[in-house]
Amino acid sequence: MLSSCLLSGAGIGAVSTILFALLSNKSERDVDRKKEYGGIFCIILLVSVLVLFFTGNTTDKIVQLKGLGPTVNINPPF
Repeated sequence: MLSSCLLSGAGIGAVSTILFALLSNKSERDVDRKKEYGGIFCIILLVSVLVLFFTGNTTDKIVQLKGLGPTVNINPPF
């Protein structure tokens, strides 16, 4: 579960960082820009992994109706 959240978070962070780099109109590509992009990637990665991990827990069970056939009461209550 955590590995899929980390993989999805890394993808979301990479896409978001690339979009930010393309949409920001700063032409200088020095070490400061790389640090800024790395910081943005880490923040987006952390937030997306936390959101995916806490909202992705699905513990719903599907009940099969085959086994419940003869024990289900289909008569009206009156």
